[in-house]
Amino acid sequence: MAQDVTISNQEDLSAAMMIRRALFLVLLIGLTFFYLALDFRGLNTPEGMDQAQIAREIARGNNFNTKFIRPLSLKQVELANPVEPGEQRGVSLLKFQDIYHAPLNPLLNSLLLKPFSSSFEYDGESTIYILDQVIAAGSMVLLLCSIGVSYLLISRIFDQKIGGVTALLMLLCETLWKFSQTGLPQMLMLFLFSFAMYFFYKAIENHNAGKPVYLWIALTGGFFGLLALAHWITIWVFVGLLIFSAIYFKPRGVMPAIMFGIFLVIVSMWGVRNAKLSGSIAGSGTYMFYAGMGGESEGTIMRNYNPNEDPPVFDGFLRKVVVNTLPQLNKIYDYLGAIVAAPLFFLSLLHPFKRPEIAHFRWCILLMWMFAAIGMSLFGIEDGLYDSNQLNILFIPLMTGYGLAFLSVLWARLSLPVQIPMIRNGHLIMAVLISAAPLLFTLPWAIQAGIRVGSESQLKRNYPYYPDILYAAVKKVDKETGIIASDAPWAIAWYTDRVCVWLPKTETQFEEIAKITEDRKAPIKRIIFTPIATHARFGSEILSGPWSAYKEEILYGTESIWNKGDTFIRNRFGRPTAVGGGAVTIYSTEAL
Repeated sequence: MAQDVTISNQEDLSAAMMIRRALFLVLLIGLTFFYLALDFRGLNTPEGMDQAQIAREIARGNNFNTKFIRPLSLKQVELANPVEPGEQRGVSLLKFQDIYHAPLNPLLNSLLLKPFSSSFEYDGESTIYILDQVIAAGSMVLLLCSIGVSYLLISRIFDQKIGGVTALLMLLCETLWKFSQTGLPQMLMLFLFSFAMYFFYKAIENHNAGKPVYLWIALTGGFFGLLALAHWITIWVFVGLLIFSAIYFKPRGVMPAIMFGIFLVIVSMWGVRNAKLSGSIAGSGTYMFYAGMGGESEGTIMRNYNPNEDPPVFDGFLRKVVVNTLPQLNKIYDYLGAIVAAPLFFLSLLHPFKRPEIAHFRWCILLMWMFAAIGMSLFGIEDGLYDSNQLNILFIPLMTGYGLAFLSVLWARLSLPVQIPMIRNGHLIMAVLISAAPLLFTLPWAIQAGIRVGSESQLKRNYPYYPDILYAAVKKVDKETGIIASDAPWAIAWYTDRVCVWLPKTETQFEEIAKITEDRKAPIKRIIFTPIATHARFGSEILSGPWSAYKEEILYGTESIWNKGDTFIRNRFGRPTAVGGGAVTIYSTEAL
């Protein structure tokens, strides 16, 4: 009889587990469909579009060519490759090699885009460019794989219950899903970081058990090398890991040396390539430090064609440090995906975990996060939560796991009737409900809005990027011989497949670049102003700010194309202005 009861309990447990996994799978499929179809408006970040157009060039067999020309990158390449007397002047802007981005995300995306070669050319009519969805789908697959790896890691550190709840919280994390829509490499970074942490935790386990750790250390170094090739700022996280390894493992210095050696082998090849093209192993990334700590934005620095004559300044250095650091402290809950258990990681540092590997690993996490915070402060997170330099999301799974474990310890100390499953797991249920509440409460409305917007195609876009409007503005420009200049070159390059120069800092610099393009038989034929410039603040951005050199062209463009369905008012100069903003102003260089 007892045996029958045991078998029955096992069958009930197995059935309950199957039901939970089935519900998890249904939720996974449903959320993927929602964020890829109903909620998707196209890629919405400059860096995401920029990496996507590089990926398309790779898929075409054009190496790491880019159609987004940064004036600073152009100057670096010219200085690193001086022209001998009598030779044809300089490199071709129609075959310009990117020296700004880390290569792994564009390379991976190129593999995704290759089967869709027939759709490389945007048709000028579709509201959503199909390649946008391909890029986003790839990021979502990486997100789901990251959830799987994180489940295995957290289950190994604690148990399957905490691992399962961590996976569920990641699945219900709106921040992670929104990142997968941007085209940024964060989901690839999360995937690689999760694997690296799994291997490193194995090394800690083996070290405590007196077993060899060389294989796991080598794998950790290799994955951190790949992580750096996904985004250079992750090197800061690696610095924290090296310091912990130097302190923790014995003999001291051996393990960090192995990791660093493998890491260096992986990243050095791209550094040598950048040095050959631009004279710097970091390419244009060398100047990113000025964007984070100087008095100028990244855009202003990258638009500067003469950095030697007009070098970036460090005015407001201390102010920038404070501005970049405080949001990480004030908004840590949001930066960790608004998962209620994640910030509890910092309280878990006070708890004496019995297993030494668990107790020691949390200090490694803390050290890596501290150095990540330093990196984000130095290089800046101008766009806030969805900035390309955002590293906090890498720590969501680990901090959530430790936070849930700490919460479980506190819950177990309460005098509660734990024989009741709902009460025994009450802390986990509350953690899920609180964390998922923003998504669950807004999801029905969002689904309804997505269906409605899908039937009203003119509204289904990301401001200020309107693919059909951009395409109409440049379709008459021969992409084989003509170049465009714009305030949104990433969007022009991605959606219209044309080479586009970011409007340089001054009119004199524009004239220099225009002369170069004429000499190379590919002149700048049009200047395209999107709402980035046309709807900028009149006084601080157009008259005296970043677009002051082009105020007359912005205000008195020779032609305008409007977003269908917009209503218009007349501005102080008599020009019609689209309420809500979809207008593209065109300035023909023939009028110069």
